[in-house]
Amino acid sequence: MPRALPRLAALALTGAVLGLAACAAPSPAATPTPTSDAADAPLFATDEEALAAAVEAYEAYLAVSDSITADIDADLARIREVTTPEFADFSEHDFAAFRDAGLRTEGSSAVDSARLAEFSPRRVTFYACQDVSAVKLLNSTNEDVTPSDREARIPLVIDAVAVHGDALLIDGNEVWSGDNFC
Repeated sequence: MPRALPRLAALALTGAVLGLAACAAPSPAATPTPTSDAADAPLFATDEEALAAAVEAYEAYLAVSDSITADIDADLARIREVTTPEFADFSEHDFAAFRDAGLRTEGSSAVDSARLAEFSPRRVTFYACQDVSAVKLLNSTNEDVTPSDREARIPLVIDAVAVHGDALLIDGNEVWSGDNFC
C-alpha cells in the first residue's frame, strides 16, 4: 500500500478527510516574503478578527476538500484555491492516493470550538474541532466502509497565512497530539 494511503484512510475514517487535516502535516512552509512595507502591517486589529478570518478560511478549505473527496472525477487542483502552494502539493498527492484506493466520501465536515493559539502579521494558528459525524467513507462499489468506532470530532491545530493581500489560505493542519479537547 502506498505510504500516503494508510494515512488517508485513517484521516477519512477519523474525519480529517485526506491528509488535509493530517496525522502528518507537511514540513513547515517558509512564510512568504512581503513585497512592500504595507505587507508588514498586521492584517488584524484584534485576536477575535484574526480567529474569525482563519476559521472562515478553514471552512472554505473544508468545502473544497469535501467536494474533491466526494467526486471521483474532481479536479484535484481546486484545492489550490484555498491553500498555499506547498500545502496544495501535499494535499493533491493525498487526494490522488485516496482516489487510487477507490475511496470517496459522502457528506460534509464542519469546524467548531475554535480558539486562537497565536497570530503574527501574516499568520494565524488556531485550535479547532473538526466534526465529521455527517461524513461517510465509501469504497469503489459505494459500500459504506466508515468504521463504527471512529471519532466524530477531531482536535486540530490549523495554520492559515496571508500570501497575497489580506486573504488567508490554509498552510497546514495536524491532529492535536495532546488531550482531546473536543
